[in-house]
Amino acid sequence: MTQSWRRTAIIIFAAATLVVPGTASAHDPDLNHPGSSASGTQHSKNMKLLANVERSEVATQSDLAFDGNLAYAGNYTGFRVIDVSEPGEPEVVTDFRCNGAQSDVSVYEGLLFQSVDAPQSHGGCDSTGVTASTPGMFEGVRIFDVSDPANPQHVASIDTDCGSHTNTLVPDPANNRALIYVSSYPLGGAALGPNCVRAEDGGGHSKISIIDVPLDDPAAATVSPYHLDEGTEWATYLGSYTFRACHDISVFTEINRAAAACMSEGQVWDISDPANPEFLYRYDNPAVKPENIDLFHSATFSWDGEVVAFGDESGGGGAARCTDPDDDQGRIWFLDLATGEELASYKIPRAVETTCTMHNFNFIPRKDGGKVLVSSAYTGGTTVVDVDKLIGGASEADAEVGFYQPGGGNAWSSYWYNGFIFANDIQRGLDIYLLSDKARAGAMKLPYLNPQTQESVIN
Repeated sequence: MTQSWRRTAIIIFAAATLVVPGTASAHDPDLNHPGSSASGTQHSKNMKLLANVERSEVATQSDLAFDGNLAYAGNYTGFRVIDVSEPGEPEVVTDFRCNGAQSDVSVYEGLLFQSVDAPQSHGGCDSTGVTASTPGMFEGVRIFDVSDPANPQHVASIDTDCGSHTNTLVPDPANNRALIYVSSYPLGGAALGPNCVRAEDGGGHSKISIIDVPLDDPAAATVSPYHLDEGTEWATYLGSYTFRACHDISVFTEINRAAAACMSEGQVWDISDPANPEFLYRYDNPAVKPENIDLFHSATFSWDGEVVAFGDESGGGGAARCTDPDDDQGRIWFLDLATGEELASYKIPRAVETTCTMHNFNFIPRKDGGKVLVSSAYTGGTTVVDVDKLIGGASEADAEVGFYQPGGGNAWSSYWYNGFIFANDIQRGLDIYLLSDKARAGAMKLPYLNPQTQESVIN
């Protein structure tokens, strides 16, 4: 695994490789006139599909992490390691089977962390699905040694209350450790699991788990709770399960901030002491109603640390919430990080009649601090938007830089990494796109990337 982030390790892509002459910009009148094919694919002229790595079996593909030239692609039966040094000709290094949804992944210093939020018969990779009431069942985070990416080794399985729907890496090199923020919430009744409601938590989970992983002895990892602020809004999910919990968390270690997408609201925390976060403020929006299966799902920061973004997974990832591009369902909301002031919002400016909402996203790390965001939108594909233009008052159609909506696709995660866009598609597998547009000019090359973990300010 790479060493901890060094500013000197960041390399600026040559401008000639960033902008292809003659390609569309956001002002090109043809940008939002999609191309099409027999498969129903639509895309802007400036986005090209370079390669697809088909999924290896009928398993839901989930989140992504990157280290050097390797992409780590989670799925409900484990994870794949894919060599993307030649983005047009990616190669699978290993297809590692280790049962347990949803297999959110983070990588750091030769270790991989895999989230498991479906009760398993035990913590090993040959486990089978069981109920939450099964004695000895496991749900939580598995740790692997991936120093040899072709041969991952299972190191430990760390139980966490309510399992791990997602996990967020918080590097702490000063103490030779990594902290893992574990987000989880009720996905079903206690018989199905994960079982998250505990009397000692006020009857509604009301916490995240923090795993402390010593880098020289990861099997000795320990777990402690972080209890959410008492004012955290209760969520009534699907009209059945009332609780307080977080779905996902992003951290920005240089500025000591975390953005927590906590179902009914977004929260910003001070993580100067990363083992003991401190609540700063909340963002609540009446358009995000958990009783309607709308929920604060994801978060990220602009690389200059000025803007925080919270995404609403309206419909819970199972409903058509892009049928009206002008309504407030399924949007990403952009706030001034310092003040919490709402600055703008965005969702794709095209009507999509199938499962669609904004899902997982990150900002392009531009040297000039420009704020351009890449996001997945389930069957709405992958979209790229100039957030500075949105904040300046531009419409979604005018601010959208490019998009790719493959026929039959269902993009779970779409992220910018080192000159390309990587989308892990639930059904298609890994798609790799090239964006040819000035919006990418000045993008930085990173030694590694966990999309929910930002370490150094870029501006």
